[in-house]
Parts: sequence; C-alpha cells; structure tokens
Amino acid sequence: MDVKREKPIKNSIRKIYVYAGIVVLCFVSVFIRIELVQRDRNKAIVSFVSEWERNGKPVTVEKVMPKDVPVFTKLSVRGGRDTRAAGFVTGDIKDNLKEGQEIFCTGKNQSCGRILTIGRELDADTGMFPVEIELNDVLGAGELAVVFVHTSTLADALVVPNEIFDFSEGAYYLWKVENSKAKKIQVKIISRNGYGSVIGEGINPGDVIVFDGRSILSENDKVRIVSDALSRRIETEGGHL
Repeated sequence: MDVKREKPIKNSIRKIYVYAGIVVLCFVSVFIRIELVQRDRNKAIVSFVSEWERNGKPVTVEKVMPKDVPVFTKLSVRGGRDTRAAGFVTGDIKDNLKEGQEIFCTGKNQSCGRILTIGRELDADTGMFPVEIELNDVLGAGELAVVFVHTSTLADALVVPNEIFDFSEGAYYLWKVENSKAKKIQVKIISRNGYGSVIGEGINPGDVIVFDGRSILSENDKVRIVSDALSRRIETEGGHL
C-alpha cells in the first residue's frame, strides 16, 4: 500500500517541476524579448541623432511675405419675415458697413445675401445699431444664424498660422532659419484671429519661418529643409473678428 501511494506523489512532483520550468521559460522569453526591443529602440534613436548631426534636423518652412488680408466681422442675426433677418453691431463696425454690401455665411468666398439697412440711431435695449439683411435662403422666424461681413483689409501684413507659435513666460516665439541654423525669436502679435496672427515686430519680409519640426529644435541647431514655399502656402483667405 505504501508503494502504491508513493507513485502518485512522485508523479505530482514531476508535474510541478514541469509546470515550474514552463513558467520560468516564459519569463525568460519575455525578458529576452524586452531586451531585444530596447536595443532596437536605442539603435533607432542613435541612428536619428547621427543623421541629424550629419544632415541637420528635418523641418518644413515658409518664406513669409507681406500680403493683403481681408478681415471679416461676425454678425449674429435673427430671422424675420421671408428672407430677411436682423442683428445689431457696435459703432465702429457700423462705420465700416454699407447698404447693399455682400454678406457671407461659410467659407467667405460665396455671397449668401446683402445688407439692406443700417440704423443711424442706437437701439435703447442693446446700446448698438440695428442692421437688417436679406439672405438668399429663407431663415425661419426667430431662428438664429451667424453671417460674416468684410469690414477691413490688412495691407502688406506679415501673417503666420496661429498653431506655429511657441508660448513661454507670457511671450510668443517663432523659429527662423538663418544660414541653415535654427534661431528662436520673440515676436509681437498685432492681432490674432481666424486668418492667423499678424506680426508687428520680430520678423521681416522674406524671413524663412519653421512650420513643422519645431518640437525637436534647440537654439543654433543645424536644420535640413524638407519642404518650402514651393510646396506649401499660408492659408490667408480671410478671417473674422
């Protein structure tokens, strides 16, 4: 009886050793895999660094030139009878509007109506001037809509997209390329709206500004231009206030 009982015990011990060996092999395989992946990653990082040292860090740039930029003002209106709608504007905006002037709904490329009348007296409830417009399509009575009207043009403006700035300690910065080196420059923004940011100080016409690749740059880094003004243009069809 003792011999018979001893055999199952030995078999159980063997199974435990086998399972333990499998578990150990699994852990070893995982650790080896992690080590191999880490080595590959380190090789890739070293490869990138070596390439940047030889050829420069890759960036996309644009040569910024002055251009006239139309500015559109947003106007909230409420539907009235038929295709007419009404809203209110401040005095400074009123002075830039004309009866019969086109209004735009989206894209600011295609007119969607015109200004009918511009009030000369302040509205007692709003403290603003009433404006009535006529839309190409019917707007339901009481329904709200947003339209845009061209109120001014920024002449010979240096405009860059809003998203290419670095912001630090209350100041705005751009990256400029000079002699194949990256330079971080502080700029002064005159206005910042849907058309981008108008720069008043810090850059000059013809400066080459970095659009993409800013996050990997440090002062005086050697750069390699992978795209320029021939393949990329600043979108400045018009913004709104």
